[in-house]
Amino acid sequence: MNAVLRRLAASGGLEPEEPWIRLSHPGELWERWQSRYGRDSAIKLMEWNNSIPDLGGVPFGAPVEGAPGRYMDGYRYRERAGRLDPASLAGFYVQDEAAALVGRGAAELPGRLVVETCAAPGGKTAHLAVSDALTVSMDRSVERMMQWKANSRRLGWESCMPVIADGSAIPLREADKVIVDAPCTGTGVFRRRNDARWGWSDAHLSECVETQSMLLDASSALVRPGGWLVYSVCSLEPEESFEQAARFERRHEGFRRGCFPAPEVLVRDGMLCIFPPEHRVDGHFAVCWERIA
Repeated sequence: MNAVLRRLAASGGLEPEEPWIRLSHPGELWERWQSRYGRDSAIKLMEWNNSIPDLGGVPFGAPVEGAPGRYMDGYRYRERAGRLDPASLAGFYVQDEAAALVGRGAAELPGRLVVETCAAPGGKTAHLAVSDALTVSMDRSVERMMQWKANSRRLGWESCMPVIADGSAIPLREADKVIVDAPCTGTGVFRRRNDARWGWSDAHLSECVETQSMLLDASSALVRPGGWLVYSVCSLEPEESFEQAARFERRHEGFRRGCFPAPEVLVRDGMLCIFPPEHRVDGHFAVCWERIA
């Protein structure tokens, strides 16, 4: 065996030529990303996915020490988890800065009665809870809602009410703001979910796109005139982001796209568009619409 390995090493056989093999990604994703971003950017994306994630979050309470966020006031980067005193995390919600930007941006849009679908474990709720809104937080997963409730007890989400329900059948007539943090392929957060890349398939993408469309249609019916609809995913795929938004706008002419509240450098055509190798945070997409009719 050692002789075989020595011969392979001498011939270069232990160094795969294809970047997707060397960087441990499915070939389908490599082809998809290379055709969209170009070879160099696709390689940088795969390298990013193999890097060690930062640890950071938002303090909802006493100030927390740490390096400041790249884009968000109040965000703090901390040391790796193994070095932290758990007591130092009291009131601290751990999430990537990109996810925090989506949560804060959604919270900044006006609305006193808010519904969020796919709410657990509470990444968006944490930001909504510090506003003056009453929030109905829905998720169909009992297990994930248990995590939501644990976070609620720890952080004191007194203005937020948990409901175990499917976002396609919202048990309310009207709301000022509806937030759809939809299920997706998660290609923007593969750095944090290493195994997820191997679950990629065109069939899964199609399933996610269909679910997202259903959730958007159901949620749009709940938004009162003058209210807001927010859609977000942690995906880099256009079918789940730009194209999903365009399809919604064709189906619902009574909604007008607004400018998502976020740093200008991260916004394109009013939509939050984060590409990890360029912006150095997880990949996220968010768009908001005002109901005008």
